[in-house]
Amino acid sequence: MKMIFNSHTMKTKRLVASMMLCCGIASSAFAQVKEGESITMTQVDTIQVTNHKERVITNPFWNNWFVTADAGVNAFWGDCPVGKFKDRLTPQFNVGVGKWVIPGFGLNLQFTGFRSKGDKGVQGLYTRGSQTYTDADGNKYWKEKIKWWDLSFNAMFNLTRLIGGYEGICSSKHLNQFIASIGVGATHHYDLPYGSANEWSGHLELQYSRFFSAKKNLSLDVKLRGLFYETKYDGVFNHQLFDENISLNVGMTYYFKERGWGRTMTNTTIYKQDDRQISYLNDEINRLRSLKTDTVVIEKGTAEVLQNIVTFPYLVNFVIDKVKVVNREKVNLKAVAAMIKATPEQKYLICGYADKHTGSVKRNLWLAENRAKNVYKVLTEEFGVSADQLVLEDKGGVDNMYYDDPQLSRSVIIIKYEK
Repeated sequence: MKMIFNSHTMKTKRLVASMMLCCGIASSAFAQVKEGESITMTQVDTIQVTNHKERVITNPFWNNWFVTADAGVNAFWGDCPVGKFKDRLTPQFNVGVGKWVIPGFGLNLQFTGFRSKGDKGVQGLYTRGSQTYTDADGNKYWKEKIKWWDLSFNAMFNLTRLIGGYEGICSSKHLNQFIASIGVGATHHYDLPYGSANEWSGHLELQYSRFFSAKKNLSLDVKLRGLFYETKYDGVFNHQLFDENISLNVGMTYYFKERGWGRTMTNTTIYKQDDRQISYLNDEINRLRSLKTDTVVIEKGTAEVLQNIVTFPYLVNFVIDKVKVVNREKVNLKAVAAMIKATPEQKYLICGYADKHTGSVKRNLWLAENRAKNVYKVLTEEFGVSADQLVLEDKGGVDNMYYDDPQLSRSVIIIKYEK
């Protein structure tokens, strides 16, 4: 059975419901409409972004890894120390690898070495030879040297991000960051006259990092590090609770791709009729589904009804630093495509945008251009819209366009094109 649908031969309610089914919006709810009643369908609150400064999307395992290396000077305090401070100083080096799990918390594995020295007021396991030395006051002391390396596992806390929040991908914020670490290690002494010795160590570290660009792929680091051992570390017991090495080091850290975390977001579509919230039509949709399939021919004059279903301008939202059109956006773009095809005489402008507060100018230009191109491809290649009806444009990075929310600037807006 073939049926011709137009504004003169069919009730408005049946026509709107049929257009809904053709466009695939079966899950939306519409209010009942009386015969002859004009309707205006307005789509609002399309995107809800969870823009909390500490709430991000968890990335895959291989994201946010880094390697680090530094070197500096080490000072040792053991039992019964005497002599001058400069006599305690020795070189120290450190290399490590780690991963930031979330912006404020990470883990790393570090290898540190390589010697300690000083003057000791008693003879111990690591004092050298039998000769004693005498200072200006007549006090005897021994020269002490300890060769060692240490392997440690540490928890890292990015204090800057824990206090100030995550700044976003390619952001010029937080170029200066402070990081605190705490961990446990195993220390090996390899220069004993009779062999070697091993013991546990504790690690405390405060790090200042200065990043060179908004990419945050390379930083210059200054580290104040403390390694704490059992009092037997220097072979002398019961004079103090811990033996310790305190060092000041300078080095660099390189962060591998992918770096950073995306913002969490949800997609919600609410439709309103004549400024009243719509909550009913599921029963009508189910009833129409149960009917025998008809052949539907849309004649001229019905496009106005479709325009009431999809209101322009229409916003397509994107995840931060991404250009892919996700499936939840395609669901609504299918309705947009049906309306565009029903108005072949009208052209539509597809304009891409990016959030200027995250990313460089060059990156934002690329994001805006490719977001518009990808929406264009969805409409033409997936939903059959004629390319002659579409015009492409992009604006690059822009300030917050809606509700002072930067997420809503990471978008493509479709409007009717007027020359």
